[in-house]
Formats: sequence, C-alpha cells, structure tokens
Amino acid sequence: MNKKFLAATFRRLLVCLTFLSLFAFPMRSQVQTERHVSPASKVSDVRHVELTPSREVVHLVDDRLDTIVRTVKHDISHYTDTLTTVVMTPDSTLQHRVETLPVDSQDRRGHYIEAYLGLGYGTMGYELKKVGEIDGHVNGSFSALLQFQYAYFFHKNVGIGVGLWVSNYTSHAHLEGSKEWSDQTDTDSELKYTHHTDIKEWRERETVHNLGIPVSLQFQAWKPGKKAGFFTDFGVAPSFQVGKKYKLLDGTLEHTAHYPNWNLDLSNMHEFGTRDYTGDDDAKGKMNVKYSIAVFADLGVLFKVTPQVDIFLGGYFTYSANDVNNSDKRELGWGSDKEYAFMDRYESAYSLTNAGKSRPWEAGLKLGVHWRKIRKPERRDVEYYDYFTRRDTTVSLVERYDTVTVEHIDTILSPIKKAAVKVEKFNKIYFDFDSSVLTEESKTYLRSINEVLSEVSDTVRISIQGHASKEGLRKHNEALARRRAEAVANYLVEQGLSRKRIEVISFGSLVENDENVNHELPLDRRVEVKVITDDKQNKYSNKIVIKSKK
Repeated sequence: MNKKFLAATFRRLLVCLTFLSLFAFPMRSQVQTERHVSPASKVSDVRHVELTPSREVVHLVDDRLDTIVRTVKHDISHYTDTLTTVVMTPDSTLQHRVETLPVDSQDRRGHYIEAYLGLGYGTMGYELKKVGEIDGHVNGSFSALLQFQYAYFFHKNVGIGVGLWVSNYTSHAHLEGSKEWSDQTDTDSELKYTHHTDIKEWRERETVHNLGIPVSLQFQAWKPGKKAGFFTDFGVAPSFQVGKKYKLLDGTLEHTAHYPNWNLDLSNMHEFGTRDYTGDDDAKGKMNVKYSIAVFADLGVLFKVTPQVDIFLGGYFTYSANDVNNSDKRELGWGSDKEYAFMDRYESAYSLTNAGKSRPWEAGLKLGVHWRKIRKPERRDVEYYDYFTRRDTTVSLVERYDTVTVEHIDTILSPIKKAAVKVEKFNKIYFDFDSSVLTEESKTYLRSINEVLSEVSDTVRISIQGHASKEGLRKHNEALARRRAEAVANYLVEQGLSRKRIEVISFGSLVENDENVNHELPLDRRVEVKVITDDKQNKYSNKIVIKSKK
C-alpha cells in the first residue's frame, strides 16, 4: 500500500465529512442541495479499464424484461476541483389576511317584502229562492285587493308568509214580482185584511270591505341563469268586515193593505205598516255580516328585474270557508208577531228568509313586487403561510479521485430511450391564494422536469393534476384548479415538451394533499405532475427509473 493511495483515501474521507456537516443543521422543511464542480487541472494520468460486451436482463417500471447489449469503460482520474455547494432551505412564516367571501346570487333563501294589487270579479256568494210570484237572483261585480306581507324562505324553493290585505265583495241583488196574504188579522184581532207586496225591477248593490290576515305557504322555482321563475302560494286568512252596506240602484218595493169590511185601501202609511221603500232611507242601510275564514291561492310567474327585486304576474282566488250571513231573517212583506203584520223595516235582500248561505269569493289578476334582502359578503380572518427559500453557499478546493463509467449501448429492446437521470418523484408546484400564476421558483423546477422528460421516450406521458383548497364555492375551485394545471402545461410546452405527452385534469378541492397531515389550506393549492404508465390498475406512477450513463 503506497503513500499516494493513503493520501487519496484520506482526502476522500475529508470530503465526505464536509458534505455530512452541511446536513447536520436543523431545517423546517426539505433541503435542496446543488453542487457545481469546475475542474481545475488533472494532476495524474488517466487509467482506462475496458470490459467486454455483456448481456443483461433489466426490469423496467412496468415489469417488462428487456435485453441490453452494452460496452463499459472506466476512466479513473485524479482532479483538483473548485467545489461550490448551494444549500436551499424552504421555510415559511405564518401570516394573516382578511378575505371577503362572495355571495351566491343563485341562493334564494332569506327575507322578502311582498306587495300586491289585484283586480277581478267578486260576489257575496248567496242565492235568492223564489217565494210565490216573487223571484230574485244575485250577480257579482268588480272587486279589488291590496296586500302587503312578509315572507321567509328557509329553503331555496319553500317559504312561509304572513301579512295584511284589504279587499271587497260586491253583489247586485234583483227582485221582481208580487204576493198577497189574505184573511190576516191586525192588532185589534177583529178585522180581516189582505196584505199585498208589489216589487218592480228592484235592484240593489251590496258591498262588504274586509281586513284579512293571510298566512301562506309559498313556493318558487328558478332555472340557473334564467330571468323568469315559477311562483305559487296558498293558505288561510281570517277576515274582519270593516265596512258593509247596501244601496238601492233602481226599482220600487211597496206594501199595501185592503180592508174589505171598510172597503179601504191603505198605502204608504208607516203607522199601519204599509210602506213604500222606493227611495226610503231604510233601503240604504247596513248589512249584518260576521267574520270569515277565507282560503286563498296565487299562481303566476316571477320576472327578475334586479338581484333584489322580482315582479309577480299571475292570478288569485279567495273563498270563504264559513257562512258570513249574520242577519235576523225576515219574510218579504211580513213583520214580527209583536208588531203589525206588515213588514215594518227592510234590511236588504241579504236578510230575507229566501236568501241562502253566504260564502263570498273573488277571482282575478294580480300584480306584485317581491323585494329580497341580500346577505352582505362575509369577511373573515384567514391564516396562511408565506413561503420563501434560504440560500447558503460554500466554496472549497478539494482533491479527489473520480471514476467515470461510460456505457455504450449497442442494442436495447425497450421503447424508453437512453437517458441520464433517475427521477424518484416529481415535487408539487404550489400557488398563492386564488392564483394560477407560476412563481420564478416554480418555473425553475418545471424546466428541470422538462429536461428529464426530454431524455425519456416519447411514449412516456405525464398527467398534470390541478387542485385547490376547500375555500370558496365548488365550481369556482374546479375552474381555479384547471387554470393552475393549464398554466403548468403551457409552460412545459413553451420549454419544448410536446403537447401530445400531456394530460390535464382538474380535481377542484376534492383531493387533499397526501403530505398535508396538519390540514393546512396553502398545501392544498397545488399542481401534481405524475407519470402515466400502461398499468390500468395504477394509471399514475410517481417514478421513472432509467439506467445512468455514468
């Protein structure tokens, strides 16, 4: 064993200790080391050792067996080198910022103020039966409705509402004919007389004004991106009469009496109960109506004017579920037992004994406005990590013996070309919050990936998979993840990589980083580059194993 060999061995040991000292310092994350060696001079002759050609069986990534015929030559040289060692230490600092979450315009839940105006046809909802020769009928008339209410939609399609409305029911009652009551006894119980009622083209208007409290269940449905939607509601409304009256419009109504013993006819004598109600103030009195429980329904279309305002156009219908007639029924032309036998007062056709049950109803068109309270954008404090890289450079002069093995491949049956790298795993490319812009550090790393792939067969393809953190809406994250993946793909194409070797996939925020054990949101804002193999059960592989030239 000569002195030169001992000196060379000592120098190799010194170099190894120098490298180990660089990695002895604690780091917060993975350390990347770059060495740049500039040969100064050779201080000894080069010795060559050549081997004869040999055949080997090589296991590739997909377990295929390929036969390689190679010629190997070893060059052993003694160098004096300038060694520059750059140690890059990724690190991060915890930061805070205030973010504003956008409001989803398609979310129809929340508070509403609604106002409606309705015009249509209404009636008191009763019939007049025929009595003797006296016949009658009832027609409806113009009606109106004014309504205000509050609604809350606890689901995007379903809500409840409560409010107030003012409406009116108007009917026109018609009476025609005459009737006689013979052999009647007056208050003296002695004389007999004949009572006669004569009606000619009698027509009166009966009107009731209601104050209602509608309670409803509401439904609305909108297709995404459309300006019109479907709306309907139905419910009950306790109603109270705030105004009720009838008024003579036309015709005559007269009660007369004939005493055959005296050959006497009495007409329009109030003290004897014979009255002519034509133009009488008693023919312009109030009706006796009680409260009602109305059921109602609306059906129509909503038109979006602004994000807060919708216009409703449709129809409405209300119907009283109970009989609202509260009159002391009287027979036309007849009075009570305690008074003259003649009819002493008239309280509208609505209060006659031949008037049936009264269930008012109304139907018509409805125009309304819905004002929706839109939630303010939510602001929140977000923690994130600001990443940076520390660089430490060490320059030293070292003497070393180096052995270079050169392989000359004569025949190779693999579709993978000769290459000069062994890639264990591609690192992930990270992005800032809501950004798809590549940093200069990311571009440097992508150029190294392109160099690796340029030395591999064109049959080797990569999958560029975009990801986003779980902040924000799903659709927004899907689009953001795809933009990140496209940014990586476009940059690799600019560096010379064929687009045919690239597959772009967006996973949105569905897949977390497998290295993100603490669930830190910045680690999910990434793009992963994976190798596509022919193995159907394991489509993506993180490794490309290639024999080295050295």
